[in-house]
Amino acid sequence: MLSARSAREQAAPRPKATSALRVLIRVAMLGAVAFVLMYAEFILPGFPTFLQYDPSDVPTLIGGFAMGPVAGALVAGVKATLFFLSGKDEAGAIGTAANLTTSLAFVITASLVYARLHTKRGALLGLGAGVASMVAVMAVLNYYAFLPAYGVPAEGLIPLVKTTVLFNLVKGLLNSGLTFLVYKKMSPLLHL
Repeated sequence: MLSARSAREQAAPRPKATSALRVLIRVAMLGAVAFVLMYAEFILPGFPTFLQYDPSDVPTLIGGFAMGPVAGALVAGVKATLFFLSGKDEAGAIGTAANLTTSLAFVITASLVYARLHTKRGALLGLGAGVASMVAVMAVLNYYAFLPAYGVPAEGLIPLVKTTVLFNLVKGLLNSGLTFLVYKKMSPLLHL
């Protein structure tokens, strides 16, 4: 039998500071997992060797779905910061910026849709919209910013942007599929 005091304690909402701290801990943990998953990169058949797939956007999407778009964006920021500081990114600051931009376009769009339509259908629509957003944003930024920063000549931009569009589409679909498979299993751990 519960005393009146313990019943009140169980029913009382958590203080905001505790809730905020729990979110920050979850963001940091998911960011660290995403960073580790960046080391699981590999070349997809048919793509140039400098375009490597890794499943690191799966934790960012899980964070965005479970805690909202801001948390998902923070997970992406933690992942990118750790990757840059590790010195692992052979492309340096430009590669890290491109990776962060890709993740942000994907996770913010997907989690905004999912936050409005919190169903399996909403998750699928969010993931689809996230992939479309990621592909579109990166096509524009690769053409105008990232590829020119690497020194790609103007005549080489269009063919290379087409390749990156296809790569980002495949990457987005793979990460969406993995997220869809694991999110419901992971979700209870993020809502403790």
